[in-house]
Amino acid sequence: MYHAAAYFSEVSPTPFRQSLMADALKVYKALADATRLRLVRLLGRGGLSVNEIIEVLQMGQSRISRHLKILAEAGLVKSRREGTWSYYQADQESEDPLLAEVLALLQRHEQELPGAEADLQALEGVVERRKARTRRFFDSIRDPREFPQHQSLDGAFYRQAVLALLPQECGVTLDLGTGVGLLLPALQERATRVIAVDSSTAMLDLARQTAGLQGGRCEFRLGDLEHLPVADGEVDTAVACMVLHHLSDPSKALAEAHRALREGGELVIVDLHQHQDESLRQSMADLWLGFRPDEVKGWLRKLGFELAEARIVSGTDPLKLITFRGRKSWRRTPAAKPAKAKRTIR
Repeated sequence: MYHAAAYFSEVSPTPFRQSLMADALKVYKALADATRLRLVRLLGRGGLSVNEIIEVLQMGQSRISRHLKILAEAGLVKSRREGTWSYYQADQESEDPLLAEVLALLQRHEQELPGAEADLQALEGVVERRKARTRRFFDSIRDPREFPQHQSLDGAFYRQAVLALLPQECGVTLDLGTGVGLLLPALQERATRVIAVDSSTAMLDLARQTAGLQGGRCEFRLGDLEHLPVADGEVDTAVACMVLHHLSDPSKALAEAHRALREGGELVIVDLHQHQDESLRQSMADLWLGFRPDEVKGWLRKLGFELAEARIVSGTDPLKLITFRGRKSWRRTPAAKPAKAKRTIR
């Protein structure tokens, strides 16, 4: 039997172990507070600005900032700079096993934390107001010919980027956030059927005009891109052209696209590279000032897409594009067990 003193002397922590212990203590101390537990629960649902957090928790800015700093120093939340705004989000993709396990545990038991129902209802209100601002902008456009002048990039340039990534035969094709439908004529040339989805009734009405006489092969569906009105595995190809930066949670829209695609189906994304043009928040109702390529890659890989292509594309405009082409992985079926040889009785 080991003597206690002898045992602890044998396993006295190395500097490396001590640093791990310090990190663990910092994590546990950061979570030993009801407000910080509420913050982690909220930020596990998606990125929020400080003003949005204040709106949900009904607390002062200095108090919120102090708690966010403690959580960030412990590695539990991360921040993302969007121009002059900062968004905070729980670091659920952390490669640190302790952080990943702690955040997963909190997510499983989030309803047991204080103020769960009230906080989540307030969060729902914040997200809905984001979406409403975007809908109001697009509902204000009454003529398809008005739409190009609102764009920060040459529309023909980014639509050509989409078509360069699409296969010549697209099968049933989903156009996420179709807008006024400027991509629809080209999609109809390659698709057996096109499902055009948008959250704005005004946009869908304009898209029907754009589709014109060939619109018979287009289905126009009103719906939220984060809750697509599309059945599981209904489509062969999905296109997200200049739409993700308008969404409250782009990763949810990509998850919905993954659900709607059949196994082996392809997803094409064209969107803005991260930039600092704050004016687009007002002029184009942009919620995101573009994206870092590694950010979108992380979402796609987590969902199970196999990335075939990822590029940064420059045109004549100062703003750059990021483009992605991915394939929904095939499910792996378990290998069949070899049949047992029948025993012959003689």
